[in-house]
Amino acid sequence: MSSVILLAVIGSFAVIAALLFYFRRGKSKPRCAACGAPSRFGYSKHAESDRNDIVPLCLQCLANKLGNDYQTPGSRALVIEPAANLPCYVFQPIDKWADCKLAQETATMLSKLSGTCRHCERGANFLWSTSKGLLAANCESVFSEGLSQTLLHWGNPEPHAVCAKCCVALIVKTLEKKDLTFLEVCGPHSGIGFVIPMGY
Repeated sequence: MSSVILLAVIGSFAVIAALLFYFRRGKSKPRCAACGAPSRFGYSKHAESDRNDIVPLCLQCLANKLGNDYQTPGSRALVIEPAANLPCYVFQPIDKWADCKLAQETATMLSKLSGTCRHCERGANFLWSTSKGLLAANCESVFSEGLSQTLLHWGNPEPHAVCAKCCVALIVKTLEKKDLTFLEVCGPHSGIGFVIPMGY
């Protein structure tokens, strides 16, 4: 009889522990700092920000922030489509990565960028590249080997010119379609660089 009681007590503790975990998990879900909706993104001004400087945002509020960032005068970047299983989606200035092949290719491509957005014919400041084949396991090779030996080799088309508004729309469309979540997202704030999914 005592073993039955012991099993009942253990079972009760297990149920209580499961309920506590469930409710604590529910309370800990971040809310958007701008509107209070559930948040799936952390927004920062610069890549690798301190945790206290990363603000939780919902998709719509993130889109608004990125809309402002991408329209900053002087911003020019190669923007690689968001990809799954990489925790960050951030702007990196090319001077920080001057020794890597991706930065060198980016500088060359952006120096030749002229004309209008493929989608709307506004002036283009960005190059959009799809990210088919980009995984956490091979992300580092994009930096070291560049676009030509990685993304283009994996079946992605040549990057095409886009304006700020269409670039943000492409980012948001991918985030929605793939139901992605990122711990840190930041856009370009003037200067030249690339936006890439990555893990620190």
